[in-house]
Amino acid sequence: MKSILWGGLALLLCLPAARAEPIPASSQAIEPWGDPATGDGLTPRYLRWLADQSGLQLTQDTRPLPRLVEELKSGRDALALITASPERDAFGLELCRPTDIRLSVIHRSAPHALRVEDLKQRPVGILRGTHTLDAFIARSGAERVLVADMRQGMGMLRIGRLDAMMCVRPGCGRVLREVSRPSDNWSELAISREPMAVYVSRAHPLARDAAALARLQAACLSQQGRAKMAELLALYD
Repeated sequence: MKSILWGGLALLLCLPAARAEPIPASSQAIEPWGDPATGDGLTPRYLRWLADQSGLQLTQDTRPLPRLVEELKSGRDALALITASPERDAFGLELCRPTDIRLSVIHRSAPHALRVEDLKQRPVGILRGTHTLDAFIARSGAERVLVADMRQGMGMLRIGRLDAMMCVRPGCGRVLREVSRPSDNWSELAISREPMAVYVSRAHPLARDAAALARLQAACLSQQGRAKMAELLALYD
């Protein structure tokens, strides 16, 4: 009996320390990545899956992207899925790139294909708080019109208050289907693709847990991880 008890105690002591204390994680408050009202979204579901596969527990929150970045820098958040950039390597360990975002603008079909210069001084809907289309707006000379979300922007496009609307996939496809009618004839001007990366804050103790990092990375890169992301992309776009 004593050997059984000692064996059970040894197993408990060998469990990763991260299991005992939940890891704080955040999602950016932009659909479909995270919904502040419900706490649900593509990112919370994916990070929860990663944690489950890695033997970790999470506490999750949804924040505007600038605040999320600050929380990662300080170590108050440990884990996030955000757009990859060299600047973020200074405060985050990049574990993997499970998907990307595709940026485009949606507009009504015309006899000829829309060119960037055709949008000069024309109103284009841009999601409030994002700067991913700053270079495109500067290059095109379009009039920036800030909108709360893609649903509002697509609605304004339908009634002619916008000449084009920013489209971010995943998310844009589902919204477009919800607001469109069979008579609508949309075209899409592709702009860029940006990779999304799983980051661990360098300032959080998780960054010094080599075993936990290896489990997270292995789950993200696995066939099951790719299948999970594909499932979520299909659900949210």
